[in-house]
Amino acid sequence: MTDNPISPDDPKGNLPQGMRGVPRGVQSKGKARQTLFLKKPKSPEGMSLDEETAAIPVREKISPLKTDKHPKSEGKDIDENWGNVPAGQQGARGLLWTLAFVVPVLAIVTAFVLINQEPTATPSGGQLNFNFNVSNEDEFDFTGPRAWFEENPHVHYVGAIDILDRLNQAEGGKIPDLVFRRRDFALGEITDNGLGWDSDFMTADPRSFKWTIGDTDNTGFLILEGLRKDQSPFRAYFVNSEQGLRMDWAASTAWGEVPPADLFSAVEQREGMIRCILDKQPHYDSKVDEQRSWFLVVLPGSEKQVWGFAPSGSPVDRELLALFNFGDFILDRQEDVRAVIRVGNGKGDLKENQVEIIELLAGEWVLP
Repeated sequence: MTDNPISPDDPKGNLPQGMRGVPRGVQSKGKARQTLFLKKPKSPEGMSLDEETAAIPVREKISPLKTDKHPKSEGKDIDENWGNVPAGQQGARGLLWTLAFVVPVLAIVTAFVLINQEPTATPSGGQLNFNFNVSNEDEFDFTGPRAWFEENPHVHYVGAIDILDRLNQAEGGKIPDLVFRRRDFALGEITDNGLGWDSDFMTADPRSFKWTIGDTDNTGFLILEGLRKDQSPFRAYFVNSEQGLRMDWAASTAWGEVPPADLFSAVEQREGMIRCILDKQPHYDSKVDEQRSWFLVVLPGSEKQVWGFAPSGSPVDRELLALFNFGDFILDRQEDVRAVIRVGNGKGDLKENQVEIIELLAGEWVLP
């Protein structure tokens, strides 16, 4: 079977191979469709314009942005501006480098201080703090006058509070046994002059007491300071005697042979022992009277101002000055030192508020 030959007048016969024929009446549409597939060859000018248009990114077509040049980069090559940053960024970077160096150094110093500092002695959880800060156990003397307390401080601390409780529970003014040091003397004075206090001791919280230890003339003692129920302060002394722990009633009540109110009239007749608080300042002495070394004498429970003197350079004067660390460049000068002294009328013309210190009996209120 043979194919039908195409007539020369048939429009399909004039079409190149691979193109479709277009019906009559739609020639205009065919021309438009032919331009989509059969593009005209572009001129060099048109090609260069299209290439330049295609090379511009879409982001820059939509919103072209202008980048600010660094002021130092104008007129310089790229290699010369490499790594340059604005001045604000240079300052921030310098601050970061400074912090990176300083912070580790501070951390090391802080850690060194925390490691080498002594632990804080803070009582907690109902436990009492007995930290003696002993750096070398070999130097801790368990044979001295304070050894009885230092060997077992908790037992004696609780024992002292127990004595205060027993005095609080005394009925009808009857003093319980095994309470006072030198019991007969204390009971005799209590019978004549009274107990020495009118309000009970507050002992509910053992941690509320302030405690210290000391010694005088080879006699060690424990001091408890606290409040009574009437909010008056007390200072109680306890000594470990051969019979056990006892309160020193005379020291706790600042007892003296001469009552403060009768001091000046009494010393005209005889010498007397008193418990007092001494104070010494260089300006107390005068060039007018260089033969006397003066001390301010404060009597417990009295507002009278008493001045006591010792002959300058005498053994008594040297002992008194040693209480205040006078002439010592290492130890701090002390003030308001408690002492037991013997006083008298003295020789020479004295004012009514002046006495002579005859003897220093103890550097605290506890006698040997």
